[in-house]
Amino acid sequence: MICETCRHPNLKTDSWSLNLQTTFAPRPLARRPPLWLLVLVMGCGGLPITIISPTLQAIAADFQADNALVQLLLSGYFSAVALSQLVYGPLSDRYGRKVPLALGLALYAIGGVMGVLAMSMEWLLAARVLQGLGGAASPSIVRAIINDAYERSEAAAAFGAVTAVMAIVPIFGFVSGGWISEVFGWRGAMLIIAVIGAVTLVMVGFFLQETNLTPLEQLKTAKLAREYRLLIVNPAFLTFALVSSCSTGIFFSFIGFLPYEYARLGVGMGETGFWFVITPLGYMLGNLGTRQFVHRVGLERLILIGSLISLLASSALLGVSQFPDRTPLMIAIPCMVFGVSGGLVIPNGTMGAIAIAKQLGGSASGITGAMQMGFGVLGGSLVAAVGGYDHVAMGLLVLLGFAVVAVGASLLTLRVKSARAA
Repeated sequence: MICETCRHPNLKTDSWSLNLQTTFAPRPLARRPPLWLLVLVMGCGGLPITIISPTLQAIAADFQADNALVQLLLSGYFSAVALSQLVYGPLSDRYGRKVPLALGLALYAIGGVMGVLAMSMEWLLAARVLQGLGGAASPSIVRAIINDAYERSEAAAAFGAVTAVMAIVPIFGFVSGGWISEVFGWRGAMLIIAVIGAVTLVMVGFFLQETNLTPLEQLKTAKLAREYRLLIVNPAFLTFALVSSCSTGIFFSFIGFLPYEYARLGVGMGETGFWFVITPLGYMLGNLGTRQFVHRVGLERLILIGSLISLLASSALLGVSQFPDRTPLMIAIPCMVFGVSGGLVIPNGTMGAIAIAKQLGGSASGITGAMQMGFGVLGGSLVAAVGGYDHVAMGLLVLLGFAVVAVGASLLTLRVKSARAA
């Protein structure tokens, strides 16, 4: 419930001097759920992104589809996740975290089965959208669960721990996706999605206790729109969400077009998965840095450091693309550096945004997740528009633009910190 301060007509929600500690009412902390379960749930949202990336060329050949149509398998998933996160957040604020999460995991598993049975590109696209509609529950509700059980700085560290371990998921996804495509075909990747979704649903039923101790009494559309507006016009919330979205957008963009660059260098699908593994390894290192330094350095400074590293990595990739004799390793190393930056920016930016909302953590999580997926769709669309699938340098210019915006947003988070301290 929003405190009376938020409804006061003299409150300037667009002011940098906004007192963030009193914007939303404080909430009691819930019992902390097992981290392994949060990792498992969170991994469901990321697996359909990474496991399909090495198989895109095989799918294109099977259905005789062009690159732009095959790209919809990623952007369709991103779009479904972005839109449905706006629904899961408020639902979890009203009905608790467990029931909406179970519903999402069920849809996710059904989408995996549909993918296995797909006999046309249209059917496969529909399966991917259903996977996104269900998979959106995982990141949205896990972020809200962490916000329920941890204080602000502890939440960033906990989210960093979850995403650090979760880095195993893209490693598994990239490697298994490439290997499965070569041995069993791309339908094997869809089967893995279905099985993992079903197993996770069972684990949630047995081991997750409800963490939303103060659910909203009612869920009214007008009130929800007002609460969304209150968050969206809050410059503090928006800057944290923006910087994490830029970092996420870069990652989701390059996993769409770099497989084609690796193919031009003579790399097979199985080996492509191997080279992609280097990026999540960097992400694990960045998350380790978050856990070690967030209490001493602070969220805002770690975000700035990570954004600057992202700008450096994007610039290095663009430079490497100009070498006629470039090798896969020359591409993979800057990608690993970007992974480090993501490990510093994404958990801190995400939890910084959600912590501002207090009891509206579910709604804030939904908006933040929708922005992150939306930037993934935007990045993929821009890469396609500039011809990034055929000319890697053009795609890298899009990444560089996102990195510049991330640096600007990270500087604004420092301004938010100064306003909070005033």
